[in-house]
Amino acid sequence: MKLSNILLINILLTAAFYVYSFVALGGGFPTIDSSGQEVVDWFTNHGGKAKTYAWTAAFVSLGLAIFAGQVAAVMPKPHRYIFFAGVIGFAITAQVQAWIWAGLAFHPQGLDPAAARTIFDIAAFWGPLVNGSTMTMALSFVALGLGASPVIPRWLLWLSVIFFAEQAIETITVFGESGFTAPGGTMNVYLGGVLGFLWVGGVTRWAMQRMNAATVSQN
Repeated sequence: MKLSNILLINILLTAAFYVYSFVALGGGFPTIDSSGQEVVDWFTNHGGKAKTYAWTAAFVSLGLAIFAGQVAAVMPKPHRYIFFAGVIGFAITAQVQAWIWAGLAFHPQGLDPAAARTIFDIAAFWGPLVNGSTMTMALSFVALGLGASPVIPRWLLWLSVIFFAEQAIETITVFGESGFTAPGGTMNVYLGGVLGFLWVGGVTRWAMQRMNAATVSQN
C-alpha cells in the first residue's frame, strides 16, 4: 500500500474517532457554566459516556502521532520539527483532558461539588491552552509558503494563515467565563474544530501529493 494511502486512511480514522467522542457524550454534558452539583450528577449518571470519550482519545492520539510523523517526513528542516512538536502537544493536551474526565467518572458518588467543579474547570482549560500547539502547527506551514521558493501552494498558505489567526484569537477564551468564549466552549470546540478539520484536510492533500511525487521520482 502506498504511503499516501496510509496517510489518508489514518487521518480519516482519526477524524472518525474524534467525531465519535462527541457523539458518545451526547447532549447535556457539563460545561464551565455548570454548577458543581450538576457536574457530580452528570458524571454519576453518565460515567460510561465519559469513559468512552476517554477511550476514543487514546486512538485519536495514536492517529495524530502517525499523522505527525508522515507529514513531517515530507517537510524540510526545521519546519518538520516545529510541526511535529505542535501535533504531539495537541495530542498530549487531549489526553490529559480526557483522563481527567475518566477520573471524574470513576467514583463520582459522594464527590464534593466544589471539588468536582474545580477539577472539571481544570480540564476545561485545555481549550485555550491547546491553541499554543495548533498555532505551532499552522506557523510551520505559513513559513513554508513564504520566500522566493515556496514549498506549499498559495491556497494552503492562506488556509494556514487563516487557521493561525483564528487560533491566536481563540486564546482569549482563557479570560472567558461563559457562553461562546468560555474555556473549552463553542469557540474552542466548534469554530476552531471546523477550521482545524479543513486545515488538516489541506495539509493531508499536500502531503499525499509530495509522497506520490517522491515515489514517481524513485521509480
